[in-house]
Amino acid sequence: MKWMYLLPIGFFVSCAQLSEPVEDEIVKKPSHELAHEVKPMRYLFSNAKNNSLKISLWDQKAWLLDSRGRVLVSTDVSTGIDGRLTEAGEYKVLEKIRGKRSNLYGRYVDDKSGHVVIDKAWEHEGDPPEGTHYEGILMPYWMRLSWDGVGMHVGKFEKRIRSSFGCIRVNEKSQSYLYYKTVLGTPVEIVEESLVTEMHGR
Repeated sequence: MKWMYLLPIGFFVSCAQLSEPVEDEIVKKPSHELAHEVKPMRYLFSNAKNNSLKISLWDQKAWLLDSRGRVLVSTDVSTGIDGRLTEAGEYKVLEKIRGKRSNLYGRYVDDKSGHVVIDKAWEHEGDPPEGTHYEGILMPYWMRLSWDGVGMHVGKFEKRIRSSFGCIRVNEKSQSYLYYKTVLGTPVEIVEESLVTEMHGR
């Protein structure tokens, strides 16, 4: 019976390791505490192959659910800004890359010094500056939802503020939990309406 008392401790140790930065460049903490809630035992014993994700554009929140529709993880997220809105609909996880770098959004870095020459390469017109190379923005724990560039990943944002170019940004701790309990093919439903009442008590 001793293992029953040790299991929660082991769980928290292992889950703490999930949120270790992919690189030192990992996002800085926001100026406030973003919501992150996990049901430890449910999460531990859930089968990633049977889990699903729901995202509310109204609430700017996401929930990882088990096969019975019970909440495993709930978290704040940030979706697309005006003109680059995240589209509601039915999706699936198409690709998972722990240390993904963007091929759409990045910067030009000096070949020798490594210093940033142009911070927003996507706004730069013409050829790259001589002696530089392109470096995509780091998007840790990347989970692709569409082949035109929409996915879930770690990113900076303020609570309830839409700030992405169409992706779903998640705080580092929460996204690591989502990443390790989903698989290729995990269903993801994005809705316009609020889900807070529906998810309460699940």
